[in-house]
Amino acid sequence: MPSNEKSLSNKLVAALMFTKKSREEYVCLPCLKTCKSAHGYTNLITHLRSNHPTYLEDASQAAKDRNALRLLVIDEETRDILQWCEWVVIDRLPLNFVERKMMRQNASLSQISEKTLKSYLMRVFDDVEDSSDYFEDTDCYTRRFLLLAFCPLDVEEDLGAQSLLNLIADTLSRYNKPWDAVHFMVADICNVNQYIGSREGGLPMVECASHRFNLAVTDYLTSYEELLSKIHALVTKLRTIKGRAILRRVTELSPVHRNDTRWSSTHSMVQRYTRLEPALNSLGHGTLVEFGIQPLLLRKAESERAHALLEVLNDFEGVTKTLQRSTLTLSGARRLFDLVCQRYPQLKSRLSPTAAVVNYVALETGIVKLQRKEPLTAAERTACAEFRRFNPGTTDTATSMQSTLELSLVQQAFKKRKTSKRSLYNDVAFIPPTSNECERFFSAVKLVYTDLRKRLDASTLEMLMFLMYNKDM
Repeated sequence: MPSNEKSLSNKLVAALMFTKKSREEYVCLPCLKTCKSAHGYTNLITHLRSNHPTYLEDASQAAKDRNALRLLVIDEETRDILQWCEWVVIDRLPLNFVERKMMRQNASLSQISEKTLKSYLMRVFDDVEDSSDYFEDTDCYTRRFLLLAFCPLDVEEDLGAQSLLNLIADTLSRYNKPWDAVHFMVADICNVNQYIGSREGGLPMVECASHRFNLAVTDYLTSYEELLSKIHALVTKLRTIKGRAILRRVTELSPVHRNDTRWSSTHSMVQRYTRLEPALNSLGHGTLVEFGIQPLLLRKAESERAHALLEVLNDFEGVTKTLQRSTLTLSGARRLFDLVCQRYPQLKSRLSPTAAVVNYVALETGIVKLQRKEPLTAAERTACAEFRRFNPGTTDTATSMQSTLELSLVQQAFKKRKTSKRSLYNDVAFIPPTSNECERFFSAVKLVYTDLRKRLDASTLEMLMFLMYNKDM
């Protein structure tokens, strides 16, 4: 018997020799007889052996006819399972979605149970997690982010530095990686993260540029707090049912108030106020007094100050959006901060390269210089030692000397010198200046872990987010 016929699995033979009629019924293509097979392919293969002695040769020929290029044949059931997994993971659907009546009635995919789907998801999760090729992208900087773990701490009440260090160590051991495999971390400026970055044996820390800028803008807006409080009180009044009804008489715009989590909401509030101000002025004095809005209106000097503040906030908003770019480097962030400090010196205490809030000045300035191909100081060379090449490139001196000797004296004197000096350090453009990728990831988790799915266990949530985030691997 030919070796290629022996290699055909029962599953592939069944796919080639039968067509699926229903969930448990299959039609034999040679004799058109209906065979039942609820689990596995034993009944189907038994039918072929009893009634079609040459079924292996026929299946092999069918495989050649369908697959002239001898590519890997993927059966319909496997494709359906893959599409189920993609559908549930990418669209953030609950696992029991596959068992809903309307879904089964309208979906063209073969039916599958929640338990079976979860088992296949776990297989994919384990295969990706255990793959030896997982870390082969170390020198490929086109893929900047991978999710390695997403799980709660062992003791959720303990959010101290040691608990986070233990979590990092457990994650590294999960992938058989030593502690030295981590060269840096990018994190917000909080006491726990700064302790991890400064302690002996800790992880060199790069402060999140977005967080630094948020703190700087918050400090800057302190002198405008009285004005902002008056605008907030006015828009709060206008957001009531009666206030909105009055505004609808003269404009379609709605008021926007600020919140305490992001300073960008302050920009939105002031911007919307400046657009609502002409509409408010068009309302009659009696109407404003009747509904209690008149006492909350800003005086002329305050209004002019609000318009001037908006111009500053527009600059800050542009910087914030630029920091959100996934392709931004530390050098680009430093250029932004240098220009901001030049125009707004009040922000230097937060944004200067040597600000007190910077956990490891030599590391950050060294990375910026490496990205700009500038020479490093002694402290920066020590801080960036982890990024140094093991075997830096050198020019081939022997080849160069041989080619020079073959030239005449005049030719040697006027020969153009070609310099091809290779950097002693690896390309560090992959180091992100912000932790915004984590913020976006947490926002994606909220779309999965909704109020209706609070019973979802931590391991299943981690599996779903792991597969969704690493879908391009």
